[in-house]
Amino acid sequence: MTMSLCAHRGSPSVLPENTVGSFQRAVDEGADEIELDLRLSADGRLVVIHDATVDRTTDGTGAVAELTFEQLRALDAGGGAPIPSFEEVLDGVGARLQVEIKAPEAAGPLAALLRDRPDDLARISPCCFDADVVAELVRLFPDAPVGLIGSGGSAEALDRAVELGASRVLFGWAGTDRALVEQAQARGLEFSIWLVNTPEQLRDARALGVDGFTTDHTAAIAAELARTEEAAS
Repeated sequence: MTMSLCAHRGSPSVLPENTVGSFQRAVDEGADEIELDLRLSADGRLVVIHDATVDRTTDGTGAVAELTFEQLRALDAGGGAPIPSFEEVLDGVGARLQVEIKAPEAAGPLAALLRDRPDDLARISPCCFDADVVAELVRLFPDAPVGLIGSGGSAEALDRAVELGASRVLFGWAGTDRALVEQAQARGLEFSIWLVNTPEQLRDARALGVDGFTTDHTAAIAAELARTEEAAS
C-alpha cells in the first residue's frame, strides 16, 4: 500500500514554515500534499500563517487579525521571505493543498475565492480542529475532501466526523490503533496520522494501515518511504 505524504507547513526543517519557498521545496522533495494554515488579515485578505500572532515566525509583533495585509507583507517570515497570501500559494505551488482553517472567519472568503478558480478548488482539502467549522466547510465545499483534525484518535471522534459529513480524519498518535483506522476506512473515511518524523514512526504508520501521514522532514521520510516500498515489492 502506498501512503500519501503530506508536508507539514512545507519543509520547515530546511526553509521557513508556511512560505512559498518552503512549499516548493517540499514538492521537490517528494510531497504529495502540502499542509498550510489559513487566517485573515485585518482588511480581509487570506494569509498563510500558523499562529494567531506574528511574534514567533516573523520579525514583527502583534495579532494577525489586527494587521493589514500591507503590514503583514512588510514582515520577514524568515530568510527574507514574506508571509504569503493564499493566492500566491495557489499560483506558486502545484501540489494538493491541505488547508487548515485557523480562523473560522477565513472559511467564507476561501470559498468565495475558489468559486472563480475551479482547477484550484479540485486540489483543496479544507480541514479544521473545530467541529462547527468542519460543518461549515462541508456546507461550503460539498465536493471537497473536508477533514476533521484531532490531537488523538477515538471512536467518538470518528462518529463526530461522520455526523459532520467529513470525508477524512487527521489524528495524532494518541488513541490511534489499527482497529480505529480500519473502522474509519470501513465508514468511508480517509485516515491520516501526524506527525511521522522518524523511520520508526513511518514503520508504525504503515502497520496501522493509514492512508497518509504528515511530516516535518519531507526529504528524509520520502526517501525512507521509497526504500521500504521497494523492499516490500
